[in-house]
Amino acid sequence: MKHLIIILILYLVLTPLDKVAQSSRETRAVWISTNYRLDWPPPTFDEEEQKKSLLEIFDDIESKNLNTIYLQVRSNGTTLFQSSFEPFSPYITGKVDEFGSYDPLEFAVNEAHKRGLEIHAWINTMRCFNTSDISILENEKHVSTKYPHWVYKKDEENGSISLWLNPGIPEVRQYLIDVIDELVLDYEIDGVQLDFVRYPQEPIHDTESYSVYGNGKDINDWRRENINTFIDELSKKIKTSNPMIKLGVTPIGIYKNISNARGLQGYYDVYQDSREWLSKGYIDYAVPQIYWDINNNPRFPDLVEDWISNSYDRNVIIGIAAYRQSIVDELSEEINITRLKNANGTAFFRYSNIKDIDISEYDEKVLPPKMDWIMRTDSLPGINAKISLDENHSNKLSIEWELNSSIYKNVKYLSLYQLDDPTKKNYMKLLKVLPSNLTSTSISISDHDKVNYSYTVKSVDQLWNESNNWEVLNYEVPKLKNIEDKISKFNKPLLSKIGKQYFLIINSNQIDQLKIVVEDNEGQQNQIDLRDISLGMNMLEVNSDIIEYDKISLMFTNSGRTVELRK
Repeated sequence: MKHLIIILILYLVLTPLDKVAQSSRETRAVWISTNYRLDWPPPTFDEEEQKKSLLEIFDDIESKNLNTIYLQVRSNGTTLFQSSFEPFSPYITGKVDEFGSYDPLEFAVNEAHKRGLEIHAWINTMRCFNTSDISILENEKHVSTKYPHWVYKKDEENGSISLWLNPGIPEVRQYLIDVIDELVLDYEIDGVQLDFVRYPQEPIHDTESYSVYGNGKDINDWRRENINTFIDELSKKIKTSNPMIKLGVTPIGIYKNISNARGLQGYYDVYQDSREWLSKGYIDYAVPQIYWDINNNPRFPDLVEDWISNSYDRNVIIGIAAYRQSIVDELSEEINITRLKNANGTAFFRYSNIKDIDISEYDEKVLPPKMDWIMRTDSLPGINAKISLDENHSNKLSIEWELNSSIYKNVKYLSLYQLDDPTKKNYMKLLKVLPSNLTSTSISISDHDKVNYSYTVKSVDQLWNESNNWEVLNYEVPKLKNIEDKISKFNKPLLSKIGKQYFLIINSNQIDQLKIVVEDNEGQQNQIDLRDISLGMNMLEVNSDIIEYDKISLMFTNSGRTVELRK
C-alpha cells in the first residue's frame, strides 16, 4: 500500500497539470508600471501620443479578457495625479511639477471604465526615491526636501541609493494618509494598492526615532506595529471618504519560511505583518508577489496554499512574475494551480511582459469577485431592454435600454450575456461589460450560423453585485426562420443550396459537436470537418465539394448518434 501511495504522489507531481475550468468570477489583473517609463508613458512628451499609447494598452487588456488594472501613480515621491502635497511626475511634460494639458489618472479612470475594467491606484509607499533624476530631489515639494528628518538613505545592491520614509514617525504616517485620502476624494478610482509598505532590509537608520517613539518595545515588534498602525488608520480614513473604495497591498511573497518555500521573509526581514492586516480586516485584498516557479524552492504551489489558507475571508490574488521566462513557460500551470487552490485570481507583473502572450486560460470574460463585507446589494433593478436587427448592418443585432429612473442610481455597469439554452438559464457567456451611461450596444452575428439568438442584460454596481431579476431577449433571423418552418417536419439534417452556397441545416435539441465523415466510391472514409452545434436550428456553410461524395455521414459527439445526410 505504501508503494502505491508513493507511485500516486510521483504521478501527480510529474504529470502536467490539466487545464482547470475557469472560475465564474476571478480577478485577472495586470500592473502597469510608470516608474522609468517601463510600461507607460512612452518616451515622448507628445501628450496625444501618450494618450494613444494608453488606449492601446487598455484595448489589449480588454481583448485578453483581463478585468483589473493596477496603474502606478506614485513613485520617487512624484505623482501622476494632481496633488497638493507632492510634485507632479516629469514623465508627462519633461519637467518636475509641471502639469500638462490632461490629467493622466482622470484619463485612465474614464477609459478603463468605458471598457468595463476596474482600475486601482498603485502607490509606492515608504520608498520615495530610487532614480538618478536629481531634479526630482531639487524640487521644493519633494518630501525629502520639505521634511529631510523624515527620510533616511539606503544603499541598494546595484550601487544606487534609495530614500525611504520612516514610518516610525507619526507625522510620516499622517502625511501618507493625507496624500492618499486626497487621491481617493478627487478621483473615481476603484481601489488603492500599496507597494513598498514596509521597511528596507537591514541596516535601517531609525535608532533616533526609536529612542523617541519606541517606549521600550522590542524594536522588531515596534517596526511591525508602525506599519500596522499606518494601514489601519489609512483604511479607516479612506473608507470614510469613500465607503466603496478597496484597499489592497502587494506584500513580499513569503510571509514566513515554510517547508519548500524559504527566502526573504515579509514578517522578519522587512516587518510586514500581512496576516495581521487580513485578520483584522484592515485591507480588502492582498496580492502576494509569488515570483517563483512550480518545482524549485521556494515552490509556487506551496506558497499559494499558505496564503489561501490564511486569507481570513479576504481576497488573495496571486502575483505572478511574467518578467521571468521560466515562469512564462509554465504560465498556464501556475494559473491552474491558483484555481485549484481557490485563489481569488491572478495578477501579472507587468504589462509589457504579457503584451505578446495569448493567455489561453482566459478564453471567456468573467467579472471580478464580489466583496460582500464592503457592501452587498440584493435589490439591484432589472433592465428593460429590447433587441432588433441593426438598421445599418444586416449582420449585427442592436440591444437598447434606458436607465433614467432613480432606481438605477447604484448601477455602474451593465453585463451582457449570451444564452445557449434560454429555457434553462444555466449557462451564460459574458460578452461585454458596459458603462451605465450607454443606452445601447451592438452584437455581430453570422446570418448563416443559426436562427435563434438569446441574450440578457444585467445591472451591476461598483462592487460587481449583479441584479437577480433579468429577462431573456430572443431574436430570430427572418430569412432563416422561413427555411426552418419548411424543413422542421423532416426533423433530420438536410443539405441545401441557397444561391451559390451550400448549407447544412440541423435542428438540435442540445449543444453538440458534429463530425462530417465522407465515403468515396472505393469505400474510403475521411473526416472533412468538425463543427460546434448550438441548441435549436443551425445553418452551417459547407464547401460545395461535399456533393461529390457518394455517402455523407454526420456524427454527433455528445448524443452519440450518426445520421446519413440527405441531399
